[in-house]
Amino acid sequence: MNSFSLFTDASLNPRRKLGVGAYLLVPSSFMEISPNRIERSAINERLVARRFEDTSSTKLEVQTVLYALEDFQNQSKGAGPVRLQVYSDSQCIAALLGRRQGLEVNRFMSKGKNRQITNASLYQKFYEFHDELGFEVIKMAGHTQSCSHDTVQRIFSCVDREVRLLLKSWMG
Repeated sequence: MNSFSLFTDASLNPRRKLGVGAYLLVPSSFMEISPNRIERSAINERLVARRFEDTSSTKLEVQTVLYALEDFQNQSKGAGPVRLQVYSDSQCIAALLGRRQGLEVNRFMSKGKNRQITNASLYQKFYEFHDELGFEVIKMAGHTQSCSHDTVQRIFSCVDREVRLLLKSWMG
C-alpha cells in the first residue's frame, strides 16, 4: 500500500480577510530523512500554494485542507489503496473528526440560535473526503524551537515559514 504524508498550513491577514494556504505532499518514505538533511529549497519546490479571499483563520485552515485533499484525490485515482496522514497545527482540523457525530446529530445547526453553524458546508466536505480517503489527522505543535525539531517538525516548520512569506509577498 502506498503511504503519503500531507502537510498543510495557512497564513491570514485578518484585517483584509485575505490568506494563503499551502500544502506539501510527500511519500511517507520522505519522513525517514534525517531532519538536518532536509533543505528548505527541497520543500519549497514541492509546495503547492493558493490564495483565498473573504476568509477567516478557521475557514482558511479548512479551505486549505480541502484544497489539498481534492488535489490528492485527483492525483491518486486508480492508484489502489493508499494510506494518508494529514499534518496540521490547526486545532479546528485536529478536532473535526472527534466533533463529527455531534455535528451530524444536530444537522450542523447551532444549539441556541437554530441556524446552520459557520463553515458547515466546509466541514461536510471534510467528512466526505474522510469517508473516501480514510486519512488520519495528526496535530502539530506550531512554531517550535528549531533545536527540538524531528523530521516531521522540520518539514512543518519549512511549510509554515514559506506560507508566511507568501502572504507577506502578496500583501506587498
